[in-house]
Amino acid sequence: MKKTIEVHKSGTIYIVMSIALGLLAINGGNNFHYLAASAVLGYMLASGIAGRRNIRNAEVSLSLPDEIYAGSPFLMNINVRNKGRTPIFLIDVKAIRAHAFFSVIQPGETMSRPVLLTLPSRGVAEVRDIELSSAYPFDFFTRYWPVEFRGEAIVFPRPLPAVSSDARVWTGADGTDDDARRDDFDREMIGVRPYNEGDPMRIIHWKSTARTGRLNSRLYEGADDPGARIIDVDSLVSRGVEPGLSRASYEIARAIKSGAFIGMSCRGAVWPPSSSRIDKLAMMSYLAVYE
Repeated sequence: MKKTIEVHKSGTIYIVMSIALGLLAINGGNNFHYLAASAVLGYMLASGIAGRRNIRNAEVSLSLPDEIYAGSPFLMNINVRNKGRTPIFLIDVKAIRAHAFFSVIQPGETMSRPVLLTLPSRGVAEVRDIELSSAYPFDFFTRYWPVEFRGEAIVFPRPLPAVSSDARVWTGADGTDDDARRDDFDREMIGVRPYNEGDPMRIIHWKSTARTGRLNSRLYEGADDPGARIIDVDSLVSRGVEPGLSRASYEIARAIKSGAFIGMSCRGAVWPPSSSRIDKLAMMSYLAVYE
């Protein structure tokens, strides 16, 4: 993007009027005409200087959420910081098909505007085209200023509910069947977590359930919690890559919200069950760029 100036209709009229006054002053030799032409041209020069100083003091950045799902709306913040010593006015920012307007920003202040966006497909979306413009001060011209910004947004597969026949979902980090794990209570319980669909009845924590009115399950020491699950992505994608990834995405997204343990197996690599949000986002990122 280059620095450009768009002339409005009012600006065109002003330019024509300036030229007419200049010709009248030259041909008429009237001092008043010279003064009027000088004032009009000086006014235009002052507006150009003020407009340039105004827009170059605007610093733009974007704040993207760490969870972006294909086809689902999300909020992005467009931030503008005034790095100058005087207020800036009428700042217009366009980024990733979104638009935000800032009427006035005080010196040293950063203002943000949330905008709603939807990215259609999973993968890495490059964020490059940011358009910064301003019609300050007299709305005769719109000045466009280049913004040096390079960023990426990782778009996760669109979540779709899984069905039981889609994949093998194990209970436990070692892949053993739940019925074979009868020694779970020999381990130390380290806390309570929200109940996850499929948790065995024996690990439900009835005291906290009665106290809170919501089903809660026991949380045992170690990542191989009895309620943990490992999703077999290879089995899911064998019936269709995109539907399979969407169903895996659904399971992990649900685990992110509930704080449940979840892991993933794909192409020989295994992500052990974890309750860490960072680990779950790492699994999501892998699904986003799956080929």
